[in-house]
Amino acid sequence: MSPSPFLHRPSRRTLLRSTAALGALTALGGTAACGSPASLAGGGNRIQFWNLFSGGDGANMRAMLERFRDEHPGIEVEDTTLAWGDRYYTKLAMAGAGGRAPDVGVLHLGRLAGFAPGRLLDPLDTDLLRENGVLQEDFNPTLWERATIDGQLYGLPLDIHPSVLYYNRPACETAGLLDGDGRLIPIEGTEAFFAALDAVREVIGQSPLGWNALMPGECWWTFVGLYAQTGGTILDDGGTEITLDDDRAEEVLAFMARLVADEYAIPGQDLVGYLVNGGGFIFFGNWLVVDFATAGIEFGATPYPTLFGQPATQAESHLLVLPHQGGRGGTADEAAHTLISWLVRNSISWAEASHVPAYLPVLEDPAYLAMEPQSEYRGAMDIAAFDPPAWFCGTSSRVQTDVGVHLSAAAMGSVTPAEGVAAIRSALTELLGTRNPFGEGSAS
Repeated sequence: MSPSPFLHRPSRRTLLRSTAALGALTALGGTAACGSPASLAGGGNRIQFWNLFSGGDGANMRAMLERFRDEHPGIEVEDTTLAWGDRYYTKLAMAGAGGRAPDVGVLHLGRLAGFAPGRLLDPLDTDLLRENGVLQEDFNPTLWERATIDGQLYGLPLDIHPSVLYYNRPACETAGLLDGDGRLIPIEGTEAFFAALDAVREVIGQSPLGWNALMPGECWWTFVGLYAQTGGTILDDGGTEITLDDDRAEEVLAFMARLVADEYAIPGQDLVGYLVNGGGFIFFGNWLVVDFATAGIEFGATPYPTLFGQPATQAESHLLVLPHQGGRGGTADEAAHTLISWLVRNSISWAEASHVPAYLPVLEDPAYLAMEPQSEYRGAMDIAAFDPPAWFCGTSSRVQTDVGVHLSAAAMGSVTPAEGVAAIRSALTELLGTRNPFGEGSAS
């Protein structure tokens, strides 16, 4: 499950405690108590599936697993939902390090590069995927490539979950911002966006944008999406060199700061309550769709408007992975591939939880195209801006805290955009010089 908009990101102290726990496991070696092979790894056609889905998407996943069990009575799936965030990743890493991991797990794409593929994760067998009807050409090429390391596929993409622009349909209609189909008209350029915000402010009589500049993680997501629109990159393809363009980054930070300085966005707002109580727009992840639909709000959701030149919107992806097991193979491994293939091919049900299915045939399914507002932001798949490929990036990661805090400071006006960019460079330099607590991968 993606995080609540009100939860704090893990602190540096929390990460250090997690790192210490992992170090203790390494020191203990094979005696570490992550559960015995018999209790963790599946046997025969019994497989264990660890995930971090709770709330709305957790209910959808449980329903999908029940359908899988009904259709595959010969495969026993034991699913376990663990606490979201860094604790989940530490537990998954500890299990993989001991070779006594569950048969299937969930991993965010942004965490893949730092999760020691080949040591903490086993590669997927693309022949087994093919036997189960899953082919590479059925996925967005960029998404598939990001899940591939050293020529081997280490995660089967289940979805992307993008940052979107939610909008109050009645307010935007009154402001003249909807097209004939009742959807938000394209907005291009920062001045056009500010004009749209001004028009909605006149209608609703309050700040027109829900966006919390006090949250480092939210600021990181916003920066990743908008900075990608400038055509710039943050790190090189290897995740080892800073490629940040200072001028472009400063321009984006100046935009973020104006949102707060001109009171377009009021920091600290309850985002769900904001829209429920007549707010105009919201910058946040797609998973709030469930909350707004439950509240009965008339709303839409689109990828980020193109404010800085080229279309892009921040996104993450849930991958279905094979945590490392000693001697992985046999019928349990075949059953694991059957499960992950089925989940991807049947992800029309997952789309109901608001995520954009990664399996391209589902994006053309008439049932998906009829979903509102899910189908409205399906184009995010082609313009997704992911975190840089470095160990400290991804969901609930160091980059969200160590870099995000400087983005937040710039957005709040505590530092100038130029000072913010300098601080970002400094934080990235420190992270690049810090050892990955999960160790290095090995494609053996």
